[in-house]
Amino acid sequence: MKEREPVFPEVLLPCVRWTDDCQGKKDYDGRLVSISTRYWPRGGGFWVLRDGEFQDNDARPEIRPKASASIVLNHGEPDKYGYGNYIVIAEQDFEADTEAEVKALVEAWVAEQFRAIARKILP
Repeated sequence: MKEREPVFPEVLLPCVRWTDDCQGKKDYDGRLVSISTRYWPRGGGFWVLRDGEFQDNDARPEIRPKASASIVLNHGEPDKYGYGNYIVIAEQDFEADTEAEVKALVEAWVAEQFRAIARKILP
C-alpha cells in the first residue's frame, strides 16, 4: 500500500449538500465512505494498434484478469453525483485466472474492510 499524506480530520469538510425534495422540504445528504473497484478482463481490457491493426484482448492472453479496489473517505464539495474529494483508507490489487475468481477475491476483501470500518464507527 502506498504511504499517504498525514490527514487532519478537523480541517476536512463533510461531503454533503442541500437538495430539494418536494413541497418545500429539503434534504441534507452526502457520502461518508465509498467503495471503488475497477476490473480488467484477460488481455487488459483495452485495444492496441500494432502494425496498423487493432488488437483486442484475445491478442494478449498472458495478461491475467485483475482488479484494483479502494475504500475511501469522501470529503469536500460534492459533484453532481454526490462525490467530492477523497482520502484512500485502504486499497488492494487482485489477480487470478478467471473473472469469477477475481470477483470473489474483491468481494471477500471488501466485506472484510466493511466489517473493520463498521466495528470502528458503531457502538
